[in-house]
Amino acid sequence: MSKRLLLTALIGLIGMTLLLSPLQAEKAGDVYYQDQVAVLMYHHVHDTDTSSSTITRKLLQDQLQTLLSRGFHFITLDEFRQYMNGASVPSNAVLVTFDDGYQSFYTSAYPILTSLRVPAVNFVITTDLANPLGSYIPSMSKEQISEMTHNTNFIDIGCHTDNMHHKLPSGEAALIGLDRGESEADHEQHVLKDAKACVGKLTPLTDRPLDAMAYPFGITSPAATAQVAKAGIRYAFTISPEMATRSADHLLIPRINAGSPNITPELLVRSIQRRVVAQPGHSPLRIDAASAAAQLGGTAAVEGGALQLRLGDTAFTLEVNARTATRGDARVKLQEPVLRSHGQVTIALDDLQALIGRPLVYNAATGTIAERVPLSVK
Repeated sequence: MSKRLLLTALIGLIGMTLLLSPLQAEKAGDVYYQDQVAVLMYHHVHDTDTSSSTITRKLLQDQLQTLLSRGFHFITLDEFRQYMNGASVPSNAVLVTFDDGYQSFYTSAYPILTSLRVPAVNFVITTDLANPLGSYIPSMSKEQISEMTHNTNFIDIGCHTDNMHHKLPSGEAALIGLDRGESEADHEQHVLKDAKACVGKLTPLTDRPLDAMAYPFGITSPAATAQVAKAGIRYAFTISPEMATRSADHLLIPRINAGSPNITPELLVRSIQRRVVAQPGHSPLRIDAASAAAQLGGTAAVEGGALQLRLGDTAFTLEVNARTATRGDARVKLQEPVLRSHGQVTIALDDLQALIGRPLVYNAATGTIAERVPLSVK
């Protein structure tokens, strides 16, 4: 090959390399993080309205589809609750949240979420329920909210205060600032009354717990947080752009903004990745294989130095210190070896899920394991 041809081929190869973004090199099976959750924040979805917190339907769909194709796993609010109390979540876990209870969630976001089977929670300003079309941006009606929460098991609602989503003349958020002539004690009672009103108005619209809240403007204070907790709020979200971990205060959960029109799908992936919390020495979650089989309705027995599991009509053989298992007549490669410790044969949770072909949720605090609840739409 002549030097000119070689140079031309080399330039072409370099050009192709530059055209391929890092995202294109990523695979759906890549693990970016484990045992933490990227909580995403959105507001308004509309094709003609414009603002720094409004995105089009196409951008929302492109973002969600990109995350799915890159191997991110969306979880429900209930799965997030369980995670914060010790349960496992899939790798690359994501919780989608929307603020303000806009009608565009029902008309624009909800069809996309249901078609892609992406769970979400919307934090509603409940004073708007009395006149949903009366505000500058129309809000959802009680009927629309009830339809979504009852027709799916993955669309949830939470509080965004009843009537404290505004700024005071002083410029402070109403949730934390003192209004004219208001004492600290008066303000605390005001916050408590407002939070109780929000919970009370939303409770009839869902069959699931009403214990989550997003602070207006993402701002709170120790006094305000204490009062919303008295109203029954157990999980409250800020706008601090970090990953959520179990070490986070349950009433100060961070969120990453995804709902601005300049956040392309690629930028969103990078935004999540650069906020991943480093976990030095993090080892795969291991579980007692025999206990797991029993809890999943199967049986376990030791035969010839190997653990024999049966789940339904399928038999599995786990050999200690091996990175393979037998499923029926087939050999299955494992990511981690099967180990014996203190009389228990343990297997990595990810390997057990791959072996049985079903997603599982394990709570290390209680030792319980169960299948993830499948998402459904009536």
